Amino acid sequence: MVRAEGELDAAACPQFFATVEQAVRSNCHVVVIDLRAARFLSLRAASTLGSVRQRAACEGTDVRIVAGRHAIERSLEVSGVRPLFNHYSSMRAALDA
Repeated sequence: MVRAEGELDAAACPQFFATVEQAVRSNCHVVVIDLRAARFLSLRAASTLGSVRQRAACEGTDVRIVAGRHAIERSLEVSGVRPLFNHYSSMRAALDA
């Protein structure tokens, strides 16, 4: 599980995506990204999440997102990556799926 807080903008993205990549490479079959505490998700960050999801799927890892806030959902929609991810209403739902 990777949890993000605050703003995922150009300043925060390098560290965030380094952590996400580490989780994807950790030999887990599922990585859940918890964005419920994020206040902002840049369109570039949302697009990168889509790329991470596609790349991880090729390696047998399912990347899941729990977004929570409308603003985060909107960034995922506008960037065009929302259809790549199932909707999960809670962390429990994402972990149990």
